[in-house]
Amino acid sequence: MQKIYFNTKPEKNLGQNFLLNKSFVEKLLKYLKKDENILEIGPGKGFITEDILKKTHNITCIEKDERLIPLLVNKFPKIEIINTDILKYNFETIPYLNFSLISALPYYISKDIISLFLKNKIRANNIYVILQKEVAEKYSTPGEKLYNTLRIYAENVEKGDLIKKDNFYPIPKVDSQIIYIKNIYKYNKEQKEFEGFINRGFSNPRKKLSNVLVNFNLDKFKDKRAQDLMFEDWKYLFSLNQIHFDKI
Repeated sequence: MQKIYFNTKPEKNLGQNFLLNKSFVEKLLKYLKKDENILEIGPGKGFITEDILKKTHNITCIEKDERLIPLLVNKFPKIEIINTDILKYNFETIPYLNFSLISALPYYISKDIISLFLKNKIRANNIYVILQKEVAEKYSTPGEKLYNTLRIYAENVEKGDLIKKDNFYPIPKVDSQIIYIKNIYKYNKEQKEFEGFINRGFSNPRKKLSNVLVNFNLDKFKDKRAQDLMFEDWKYLFSLNQIHFDKI
């Protein structure tokens, strides 16, 4: 089966580990709505794309590996296939005003890609992705720095199924996890300021906040450490210091 399906050798330097198990594709797409606009990053040979097309034909695929473009164009002649590096992609050319991002992301650039689609002025509405398990845990666990900063930009993040490494070809060194980032907020100029405030709080996580956020009003949290605070606590401190963040 693998020899038939993977007749193009996966490129290690592109982080190519292709999903083999359709049951996890179904899980990844569980929030996908009928006729929703989709941007898929790294479709590979279209294993996930096939199932996206069961719900919507409004899909644009971004694939960096030029070897795969002829295969994808032949297999999916009615959808747009763009051969480019997503980190260099001009967001103004995205053909949708509103869209969701779907991908089994390369581990080595997963955080960079998520950051792009959360924080750019042009943003996804939702992000449904497969990540390295350790990174997915940090995005979806309250108290973690990545979770708290993500919540500045999105209403909700939900951890999905664990995917054991032997469900990919070639087999990676680590397991993966699905996460769903839902209801991403529109651009607001204060979001970066709020993120900077949280990042400063986590700059020395072993110290109490009173020794890290000097000259800030920390109220009842002055003897706490950054990882002890929930997102609502960060919102409270942010507003307490007369930095207004009205969008969430």
